[in-house]
Amino acid sequence: MDPAPHSTAPREKSIWPMFAGTFVLFALFAVFVFWMLRSGDAASFDEEAIRAKERYDILAKVQEENKDLTTGYGWVDQAKGTVRIPTDRAMAMAVAKLSAQSEPRPAYSIDPNIPLGSVVKPGGFAAAQPTPPPFNAPTPVAAPEAPVAEPAPLPLASPAP
Repeated sequence: MDPAPHSTAPREKSIWPMFAGTFVLFALFAVFVFWMLRSGDAASFDEEAIRAKERYDILAKVQEENKDLTTGYGWVDQAKGTVRIPTDRAMAMAVAKLSAQSEPRPAYSIDPNIPLGSVVKPGGFAAAQPTPPPFNAPTPVAAPEAPVAEPAPLPLASPAP
């Protein structure tokens, strides 16, 4: 007895099970990635957000220290007797001191021996000077004046008779 004859023709296979399996694996991978991203804190993965939070914390700390320095009293140098007072109080004291003066005075002493047009003013600041002409600039030569002839007088029109 002969066993069942074997067919030599290739069997026709369908690609749909392989396509469906690939799609299912891709969907499972996408769900896994989505779950991983949602389970953690998004800011913990973002370097820029972490640095921004650190900068904000440093700024808040510096602003708090500056607020303490500008609104509070304290010693700057106790040996010299230098104290720190609030800015508002210092401005009020400066206004009171300036209003007690009879007239405004310069911030530095004025030396009458220094001319007013000098390059360096008494305070040590350079004054603006006009720009000099270029080094090789030709000097303008005055053109000789030609005698100007006087125009001939126009005849007077006589009125019509």
